[in-house]
Amino acid sequence: MTKKKIISYKENFDVVRKCEAFYTGGKVQFTSNAESILSTCGGRLKLFQIGGVIGDAVEHFDGEDITCFHLADDDDTLVTAAKNGIMRHWHLSTKLLEKTWKSVHIGVVSCMAFDSTTTLLATGGTDSTIKVWDIVHKYYTHNLKGGKGVYSTVCFQKLGTELHVFGAADDYCIHVWNLHSSELVASLSGHFSTITGFTFLKGSSQMLSCSRDKVILLWDLVTRKLLKTIPVFETVESCMLVPENISLPDVKLNSSDTYFITAGDKGLLRMWSIKSATCIYEQKDSTIVLPEGSNYEGPLIVQATYIPSLEAIAVVTFEQNIILYSLDNFAIKDQFVGYNDDILSIKFVGPANEQIAVATNSSQIKIFRLPTFSCQLLKGHSDIVLTLDVFPKFNNMLVSGSKDNNVKVWNLDSDSASINCLYTGYGHTDSVTTVGCCRGKSRFFASGSEDTTLKLWAVPENKPMVAVKLLLTPYCTVKAHDKLINSIDISENDKFLASGSQDHTAKIWDASDLSLLGVLRGHKKGVWCVKFSPVDLALATSSSDETIRIWSLVDFSCLKVLQGHEASVLQVMFLCRGTQLVTSAADGNINLWDIKSSTSIKTFAEHSLKVWTLAASTNEDFLVSGGADSNIIVWQDTTQIIKEKSLEEKDEYLLQEQELFNLVHNKKWTKALALAISLDKPFQSYNIIQEILHTKDGQATLEEVLSSLREDQKEALLKFSIEWVTNTRTYSPAIFIMNFIYRTYDNEELLKIPSMATYIQESLPYLDRHFKRIQRRCQEMQILNFLTCQMITE
Repeated sequence: MTKKKIISYKENFDVVRKCEAFYTGGKVQFTSNAESILSTCGGRLKLFQIGGVIGDAVEHFDGEDITCFHLADDDDTLVTAAKNGIMRHWHLSTKLLEKTWKSVHIGVVSCMAFDSTTTLLATGGTDSTIKVWDIVHKYYTHNLKGGKGVYSTVCFQKLGTELHVFGAADDYCIHVWNLHSSELVASLSGHFSTITGFTFLKGSSQMLSCSRDKVILLWDLVTRKLLKTIPVFETVESCMLVPENISLPDVKLNSSDTYFITAGDKGLLRMWSIKSATCIYEQKDSTIVLPEGSNYEGPLIVQATYIPSLEAIAVVTFEQNIILYSLDNFAIKDQFVGYNDDILSIKFVGPANEQIAVATNSSQIKIFRLPTFSCQLLKGHSDIVLTLDVFPKFNNMLVSGSKDNNVKVWNLDSDSASINCLYTGYGHTDSVTTVGCCRGKSRFFASGSEDTTLKLWAVPENKPMVAVKLLLTPYCTVKAHDKLINSIDISENDKFLASGSQDHTAKIWDASDLSLLGVLRGHKKGVWCVKFSPVDLALATSSSDETIRIWSLVDFSCLKVLQGHEASVLQVMFLCRGTQLVTSAADGNINLWDIKSSTSIKTFAEHSLKVWTLAASTNEDFLVSGGADSNIIVWQDTTQIIKEKSLEEKDEYLLQEQELFNLVHNKKWTKALALAISLDKPFQSYNIIQEILHTKDGQATLEEVLSSLREDQKEALLKFSIEWVTNTRTYSPAIFIMNFIYRTYDNEELLKIPSMATYIQESLPYLDRHFKRIQRRCQEMQILNFLTCQMITE
């Protein structure tokens, strides 16, 4: 007999992983060990660790949008240039700022490079100049003129024994300066568009230059002559040499020849021979494609770099994706998404809940592997994918709906970790806005569209060959609503189907033939989401009217109205066997609800914009949320962890209480007072001090105890004293402690105590009041003594 799945009551979720944007355009650079990626994102410099951790690479200063950066080969020396002309030298490992200076360029820095010793830095600007900086001795060494316009690339290279700087600007010439003489020694002309890079051939004085004019030029740097023009028939953004001793399938490489790889507007990696000036190998079936109807006219690949430590080529695409290709066959090794745009739908996929399928503002579905957030892109739809769902009993099967009016069924092959499209369904006349899969062992799903119709689709039980990609046709269609359908859900027993629409209604249908069973009216605005209870004959709906309603499936009446959100409620989902709800709203808040009491248990405000989608793992230990802020957040149920921690803290507290009692009883004053302070118990500390003062030589004993305390314990006791001095019943020990601290600390030590000025300011009025009261008492005592003496003499 199988064990029943135990799902505990939820009280808290904590963020355990966050996939946020780390690249929105500009330069991307890998560290030499390929464990991290540096990239620009919204004016900040981000550090993406391959394990999935994203953060700021260095401190961000307000008003300083970083436009350019470069990391030296030591993986530590980093220079950034901001839009306002400020340049900063950092140590990446410690995020320590070494130096800040003005770039001297008139305009922004467009490119930069270090020499091989990481001593000199060259910066190319928009002002037609290249500046050279000595970052070790921290001064500006050269101002190189000769080019015209914005510099697109700059680098250092030794020619013979002397160091030279190479730069290319908008005049389409390659300019060469001798740093020893500061002279412009050559201006190599041959290109007719922006030059995007230089590649120097090892062991020779030759150089390749790539450009957007669709040719690669081979130069002799000694004679400064053009040796060969290689037409590549695409705008080239990057060019790199092929390492020696590499083998390719179906291609034999000649050891006497030199080969290079190009990447550009075709979205393909291609290998070329310098000797024959021909393409000898081309990447097959690239995932970098331009969506149908796109107005983008730039290159599909904007940057490509060879990563020696991985023996891979890192490609940056126009959609802000970073793809690692194996060097030997150009096969995908890994993928990372720099920017997701709006997260529209998320579903766990696969038996182990280690992957999530994500629909963004893209025609490609992204399959992220947790926890690293490495990605696989599924191409098939020709327009933005809006909705996803998974068959619970067959969780390796994914259904998607798109703006291309089609639905697709995908299959995850657990052995090969590949996902292939099995079926494509046609029939809708407008965008497919929602899909819902059956919950049982049947294999059917429903789709809803902007054309206001519902359709039922049957998935054949026999898996077809992947190459076939069979077509699906709906076996049932009905006009369901007056406006677009936002949500569909199928009940646990596969008998009912619910739909929610912008026409303010939700409807219950017979899942076998789409006959209408009931209409749920009550929401004042559009219904965003519908969900069946997993155990009861009930349905939850969420709406733009900021409420969640729970309905009976017996008489279709409204059972409960949950209020608490202050914006449109976009998603609702049952948890804990139908006893709780989790909802998300347009203000970025996620609420956890108790259905019985109709109260919100907790609100989670980690998102900054609309939370479009929620998904739960099979055991409900993890939630995943995604929204308009481009963030995918993984939440873990920490209810039991918090309870266990609370019990441990309670047990520890009781043990310490008993220990404190024993120490006081045995008159071990120093340990007792130290423990009371560590437990943050002002009242217990006061009682211990009073006990000490009531002993023989109490003040001397107390001074001895205070002297043996640590500095932080003395400061904590001083803080307690500020509270005690406010009360006439407890001021005496407080004054004693203050007096002791002011006598034993010199002025400099007192100033080092945090909030010392505040302590003095707060205590002075009370000390003055106590002093005046004691003065009055002394006067009264003197009068009493005088009267007593007069009475005795009479």
